[in-house]
Amino acid sequence: MKRLLIILAVMAVIIGCAEQHPPQFGQVWKKINKPEEARVILAKVNTHYLTESGKAEYGLLKTIVAYKTHRKLENDSLISASISYYNRYGDDWLRSRAYLYRGIVRMYRFGNIIDAVKDFKVAEYISEKNDDEELKSQVYQLLAHVNYYFRNQPSILKYSHKLLDSSIELNDSTMMVKSLLMCATAHADMDQLDSAFTYIMKGVEMEKHANMSMLSDIYSLVSELYAEKGEAIKAEEYLQEWKQLDGTHATHTTWYLIPAYIRKAQGEYEKAIQLAKMGLEDSDQRTRRKCLVLLSELYELTGNQEQASETRMMIGEYDDMKYTIQAMQMVDWQQKFDEIQHSKDFYGRMTWMQRLIIALIAMVALGIVIGMWWHRRKVRKLSFRLDEDTRRISELRTNIEQLEKSGAENGQEMERMKKELENRMERISGTLLIGTQMFSQLQQRQCIAEVTAKEQQCLVDYFAQLRPKRWQEWERKYNGLSTAQYIFLIMQDDLHFDDEAIATILDVKRVSVRSMRARIKKSER
Repeated sequence: MKRLLIILAVMAVIIGCAEQHPPQFGQVWKKINKPEEARVILAKVNTHYLTESGKAEYGLLKTIVAYKTHRKLENDSLISASISYYNRYGDDWLRSRAYLYRGIVRMYRFGNIIDAVKDFKVAEYISEKNDDEELKSQVYQLLAHVNYYFRNQPSILKYSHKLLDSSIELNDSTMMVKSLLMCATAHADMDQLDSAFTYIMKGVEMEKHANMSMLSDIYSLVSELYAEKGEAIKAEEYLQEWKQLDGTHATHTTWYLIPAYIRKAQGEYEKAIQLAKMGLEDSDQRTRRKCLVLLSELYELTGNQEQASETRMMIGEYDDMKYTIQAMQMVDWQQKFDEIQHSKDFYGRMTWMQRLIIALIAMVALGIVIGMWWHRRKVRKLSFRLDEDTRRISELRTNIEQLEKSGAENGQEMERMKKELENRMERISGTLLIGTQMFSQLQQRQCIAEVTAKEQQCLVDYFAQLRPKRWQEWERKYNGLSTAQYIFLIMQDDLHFDDEAIATILDVKRVSVRSMRARIKKSER
C-alpha cells in the first residue's frame, strides 16, 4: 500500500510539472472562423497559470481573434513574442500560422507591406515543407495579392498557378474558380491574351461554383478579352451579362473600357476615345493604365501623333510612379529569398545523400570485414582439424602397438581404434590428395582464382608436409600470414614464378602482386 502511494505521488508530481494545454485553445481553433464565439471562449482562459508554450499560443490566438473581430491592435508585439518562442522550440503548425497572421496584421492594419511579404514568404516555406495544403492556399492568395502592389506580374502569375494547384488538391471548387480568374487576369496583364482566354473560359465552365463577386469579375474579363480580340458581338453579350449581374453600379467607370474596345473594333474611333477618357476616372489602377494604352493606340489610328506621344509619356510616368525603387527592391528580395531556400533544401538533400552513401560504404566495408573474418575462421578450422587428425592418428597408432605387444584381449577396443584410425587416415589422405592436385595446378601455371577456401587450405597443408623445413622457416620469419599469402610465397619462393605469372594464376593485376608482397614484408617478425 505504501509503495502504491509513492507511485501515485510521483505521477502527480510529473503531471503537475508537465506543460498543460488549456482545453479552451482547442475550442478556439475550432471556432476561429466564428471570431465572436472564439473571443468569448478565449476570454475564459486564466493566463496566470499558462506555461511559456501556453502564453505563446494565447498571444497568437488573441491576435487572430482581435484582427477578425476588427478590434484595435496597437502593435504586433504579442504575436511577435509567439513567433520568437516557436522559432526557438519548433511546432511548425503554430509557427507557420503565427507568421501568416503577423503578415496579415502588418499589411492590413499597419500598412507595412514590405515586412508583411517577408512573413508571408516564411509561412510559404513552412507550408510547402510540411505539405500543409490549407495553409498553402491562404499564403498563395496573399502573396498574389501583395505582389499586385508592386506590379510584379511574374510573381502574381506564379502564385495564381500555385493557388490553382492547391485548390485542385483540396478539391475546393469555389477556390478553383477564383484561382482560374486570377491566372487569367495575370496572363491578360502580361498581354498573353490566348492563355488568359483559356483560363477564363475554364472559369466560365465552372461558374456555378462562383459567388456573385467572382461571377461579376469573370464576365467583366471575358467581355474585355473578346473586345481586345476584336469580337464585338461576343464582347457586347458578356458586357450585358455583367451589367445585369452588377446593375446596382450602373455608373461603374470600368464599363467604359470595354465599350471603348468594342467601338475601336467597329472602327468608331472618336466614340472609343470619349469612352476611354471616361474610363480614366476609374479608381482601379489596372483599368486606368489600360485606358491610357488604348487612348495612345486610338490617337495613332486617327493620325493624332502629338496626342499619341503625350499619352505614351503619361503611361511611362504612370509606370514610374507606381513601380518605385522600393517595389523593385521587394521583387528582388522575394527572388533572393526563394533562391536561398532552394539552396538550403538542395544542400540538405545533398547532405542526406552523402550520409546515405557513407552508410552504404560502411555497410560494404563491414560486409568485406565479416567475409574475411569468416574465411579466416574456416581456414583455421580446417587447419585445426588436420592437426587434430594428425595428432590423433599418432596416438591411435601408439595405443594399437601397445595393445598388440601386451597381448591384452580387448577386441572391441582394438576394432574401434582401427576404425577411427582408418577414418582419420582417409580424411587426411583426401586433404593431401586435394593439396597435391592444387600444387600440380600451380606448377602448370593454371588459374586458381575460383578455388574454394577449403582447396586453398589443402594446398597449404600439403605444402607443409611436402617442404617441412621451408614451412618452419616461414613460420619463424613471418607472423599471422593468411592462406592466400602462404600461396603467394609458394609461387614466389618455391616455384620461383615472376610477377606476371603470379598475376595470371591469381587473375589479378601486377599492382596487386606488388601490394601483396609489401604486406607480407610488413608481417616479418
